[in-house]
Formats: sequence, C-alpha cells, structure tokens
Amino acid sequence: MIQAICILGRQPALGLAELESLYGAEYVSLLSEHVAALDINPDDVNFNRLGGSTRLAHVIATVPNSLWKDTEKQLAKSLVEIAQTLPEGKLQLGISAYDIPVTPQKLTATGLTLKKIVRGKTGRSLRLSPNNELELNTAQVLHNHLTGPLGVEFLVCATADGKTIIAQTTDVQDIDSYTLRDRGRPRRDARVGMLPPKLAQIIVNLAVGATPPSANAVVLDPFCGTGVLLQEALLMGYGAYGSDIEPRMINYSQLNLDWLHDTLGLTHRPVRLEVQDATNFEAHDSVSIVACETYLGRPFTEQPNHEILEQTLSDVNNILKKFLRQMLTQLPVDTRLCLAVPAWQVQPNAFHHLPLLDSLEEIGYNRVSFEHVRDTDLLYYREDQIVARELLVLRRK
Repeated sequence: MIQAICILGRQPALGLAELESLYGAEYVSLLSEHVAALDINPDDVNFNRLGGSTRLAHVIATVPNSLWKDTEKQLAKSLVEIAQTLPEGKLQLGISAYDIPVTPQKLTATGLTLKKIVRGKTGRSLRLSPNNELELNTAQVLHNHLTGPLGVEFLVCATADGKTIIAQTTDVQDIDSYTLRDRGRPRRDARVGMLPPKLAQIIVNLAVGATPPSANAVVLDPFCGTGVLLQEALLMGYGAYGSDIEPRMINYSQLNLDWLHDTLGLTHRPVRLEVQDATNFEAHDSVSIVACETYLGRPFTEQPNHEILEQTLSDVNNILKKFLRQMLTQLPVDTRLCLAVPAWQVQPNAFHHLPLLDSLEEIGYNRVSFEHVRDTDLLYYREDQIVARELLVLRRK
C-alpha cells in the first residue's frame, strides 16, 4: 500500500536509487519519471538527509479513476476536513499535478473552486498559489508557507492502473540550508571542484545503505577536498574520517567542519583528518563505509580531442585502480563503498566510461545493482557538462 510519495529531483534515477538504498527495493516503486511511491509511514522517512528528493507527502486519498471531476470532489472533501483541524488564520493552498491530463489554468480554476467551498462550509478564508506550471516549484512552496501550520499543498499523481493519488506535502527541500552549506562555508576551492551538498548526501546514502547513523559507523572519504562529504555524513549522524593528498585541503576541511559545528550547532561526532595519498592509503582508524568523489581528471570547458581524452581517461583509470587495490587491504569483507568517478559526455547523453568498470570483480569488488534503476543511469551532470560524475556502489568481496 502506498503511504507516501517523494518528488524526485532533476536527475530522478539518483533519487530513486537513494530511496531504494535506504528503505529497500520492496518498499519503493516508481509512479512516473519524477514521482516515487513508498510503502513506508512518512513519519519514518528522514527527509532532511535525502539529496535526491524535493518533496515528501503523505497519501490522504485515492480516486479509483482518472476523471478530473472526481479528483476535484475528493480534493474539496479532503481540504474541508483538513481546514477544520488547522489553527485560526488565513489558509494557504497550492496544487501540483504529475502525469495528470490537466492544464495549469485548470489547476488554478480548481483551486478557486476549493476556495469557495472551504469558505462556504467552514467560514475560513484562503489564499491560493496560482499555477504557472503543473508543478509549483520549491521556492513557491517555501515562500507561500504551504508546509506551515496554515498551509496545504496537494500533490495529485496518476498511477499505472488508471487511479489518482492525492497526497499532502509534509516536507520540502530547504534550499536556504543547502546554499548555506555550500556557499557559506569559509573555505571553497573551484580548482579542485565543488561537490554540491545534495550530491554529497546521495553519495553517503548510497554508501551507508541500511546502516543506521552512529558515531561508530565511520564514513571514510580518502579524497576529502574541502570536506563537503564529511560535512553531510556528520549531519546525518555518522562518524567521519577524511584524508587528502594536499595539506591545504585538510586545513580547509578542518576550518569548514569547525564552522559547521559553530554555525549549525552540530552535536560533536568523531572526526579524523590526515594527509594521505589515496593510492597508498593506510587506515589509522576503523572504517565501515567508504564514500567519496574521487579524482575526476582534467576539467574540460570544451570537447577535448580524441588523444587528450584518451590520455586523461587512462591517467584517471590508473589512479583509481591503484586506489581500489590499496583499499582492498584496508577494508573488511562486505564493506560498502560509493564512489563518484568521472564519465565523459562526448555527445549529448553519450558517455565514455572508465575501463575499470569492466574489471571490478578482478580487482576485488562486486558492483551493487538496484532493482528500480539501471547502473548506467547513475550519472550526475548538466546537459552542457563534459565531465559527469558516475556513481559506483560497490562491496568489497
């Protein structure tokens, strides 16, 4: 039974794999390209740790068909019931639709109809967030307080068997918090790349799987850079262990993590930082999880010629092979890893991948596959970006 839905982000395969990793394939399904269904009580979903979902909503009704007039009746019934439970004040309403054959204008018209019905049946006034698109964006939901004490956002979603699900949004991505954790940190370095906190969350979640947060569950990042991934692991409640070949990066990580504790009031978790070359890494503490953005090679702002691309690919492949072989001696059997490695977009949506992907078992690792997502879909990139990040989820054999 579907109890909750998540609206997936710009690259929905990553969000779907993240949900499957945390909650299990049997409790997750895909309603449409950007809508995941969860057979989980929404109170049991830790939304703040999800980097690949933009909204969480609890299912409040299912319409047995796809007729909008019946959906509108159910929306009115549900809104009247909800309005009677909310504190005094002007209500805020928004409606978003996914794979429903309606227009933004029709959604706005439905909202105005609901406004009249609520006024007539409860005497309460209501402000509607009009639809320019079928989906209200995150900023609209936040700005109009649709998840606040007087707010209601309905998500209306089609199912494969012709039914219509109505859910109420309970959580929305905190874009201000992401901006603070990205641009507000005291040390950033564009030269070594800037890992977005959302992607760092996804990498950690794919690495930890079902391992619950604990100071004893230590996430190792052997390419820690300025510490974004360590930051997100700590915020989730894990221990953190970072190393980098550059002393300057270790200093940056320490300053950023100190800032994190001071700014966000983070409960202290054990952190170990040290200068090490990942290809010769020697663990000086216990490691139960590995999560990192590895060396991505040369940055390209325009398409490289064949010779340069092949040389870059070879260089990165050799470094990462050495790293994986070295880690093999440091990790217990079944240790889970998630690595962001480079893939090169040579044509729109066509990629060159690292050769080592075909020899992972020979090196000593099994690739973890997902039931609802293909391995080839675990890519993070923009349309105009040459160097993409490909996420590898592995287990040490």
